Amino acid sequence: MQNEESQAELHCLDAPQSTCTGSVEYREPLSGTGRSFPRCDGHWDARLKKQEEINARYAPFSDVPPAGFDPTYAGERWDDEY
Repeated sequence: MQNEESQAELHCLDAPQSTCTGSVEYREPLSGTGRSFPRCDGHWDARLKKQEEINARYAPFSDVPPAGFDPTYAGERWDDEY
């Protein structure tokens, strides 16, 4: 027996903002939420590209803060030791 979610037609998470291309399906979560969201092939490719940009900007173990980092915003420091 299938649940209601699997029986319902999936709609791309990004559909209201722009035109979808390709099939819509749940995609692997790229953030720490662990939640999958339905996206079309076109928006999934765009999301993967955005994640690459995020990863490059906040490269792990970087000693240099990214461009635009403002330590006065929220009182954070780039070189805090945990």
